[in-house]
Amino acid sequence: MVMTENVRAEMEQHTPGSKVLEKRSSEILAMELAGSIAMHYPLFIRESKGSRVWDVDGNEYIDMTMGYGPHLLGHAPDVIVAAIQEAAARGVQWGLQHPYQEELGRLLLEASPCGEQALFGNSGTEATMWAIRAARAYSGKTKVAIFDGSYHGSHDYVLLMADPESPRAAPVAVPRGAGIPQDTVDQMVMLPYRHEAAYELIWKHKNELALVMLEPVQSSNPRLDCGDFLRGVANVCREAGVLFLMDEVVTGFRLSYGGGQEFFDVKPDLATYGKALGGGLPMGAVVGRADVMEVFRTDIERPKDEEAVFAGGTFGGNPLAMAAGVAALTYMKEHSEIYPYLQREGERLAVAVNDFLLEEEFPAQLQNAASMFYLQFQRGRIDSARDIERSPLIEKRARDYYTILLKNGVLVPGVHFSLISTAHSPEDIDTMIDAFTKSFLEMRDRGMI
Repeated sequence: MVMTENVRAEMEQHTPGSKVLEKRSSEILAMELAGSIAMHYPLFIRESKGSRVWDVDGNEYIDMTMGYGPHLLGHAPDVIVAAIQEAAARGVQWGLQHPYQEELGRLLLEASPCGEQALFGNSGTEATMWAIRAARAYSGKTKVAIFDGSYHGSHDYVLLMADPESPRAAPVAVPRGAGIPQDTVDQMVMLPYRHEAAYELIWKHKNELALVMLEPVQSSNPRLDCGDFLRGVANVCREAGVLFLMDEVVTGFRLSYGGGQEFFDVKPDLATYGKALGGGLPMGAVVGRADVMEVFRTDIERPKDEEAVFAGGTFGGNPLAMAAGVAALTYMKEHSEIYPYLQREGERLAVAVNDFLLEEEFPAQLQNAASMFYLQFQRGRIDSARDIERSPLIEKRARDYYTILLKNGVLVPGVHFSLISTAHSPEDIDTMIDAFTKSFLEMRDRGMI
């Protein structure tokens, strides 16, 4: 405990401004950051550019937060900043139709293998919430299946986890936090990730399942050896007559321009997007088969007992976000070389760190899927979230390590899921490898591990 306090004290000497702001903010804000991403050490950011952020005290860090996913091209890329400035000069919010929506919609549908029609919102949470509503309206069924270890946003229906005491092959859903009614939980089916029992459960519940939702790559368990499982789920859903959704909020435009659908060669009925789609501004989208997406349309005749699905909000289709999205997707489309670069440099970082951890016999491993990472403070095989160890000791090690890593100039967010961008140069990756290894050695020298 003394060692932990010493590390924090050292950081506080370098970040007095953040310490003051932490105290002032705690007096008036119920929550400064979502509880799931609360930082291991409170840091307040003043500005960012490329692969770097600077805190309010002027300290510079290589950032692996990257806005939790939106900044695929780095912080404040010139092409996106220019697009936002041009759009802002015309107006920042109308709540009316404008040309940016059609332009971004065409880019999105061209990129998404399952895309025939699109609907824009403000976040990934909105996108998955609307997709669930659409699937229920289209199918006439009410239950929705998600997988253990998944994250699909912060609305009630998906803010669930598998009860760790339940069987791996038949996980039981429990709320991830207070305020979620049991009646809501009862509308959900929890499936085991990367386990063939999932196929059987989909068949078992096919007459009540409106939708099965699956991330191409789980943020909590990033890996690229999941293609066969994704294709297996898609095939079972097709045969069972259950709609299948791939949640591309994180993977869309990150794994490849066509996201996880293109990377793994899987075509779902629906897909949801966010993060990189908005070029750094708030964005969410649902795309999919035209016959399913038509449940949103209010300009077509329907039977008297059938209503359109409501999906709306004041800032949906905001012109600044749409302009940023057009600029981001246009750049990504015209620069396909960014994807091999992200995969190559991501693999280089993970291999170097893992080789070091094995050689030095540290109880840790760096999981990765191209440019996405998660440092697990344990050895051994991890197939799903059920294999990830949760204990006060593990949490303390993580907190200590990330504070030392921050002191050594690399910022990994509190959620521990981290990313690199096209702005992270090979020299940045070299520096990060040094910082990761140096921080483990420092932990050992301090007697923390």
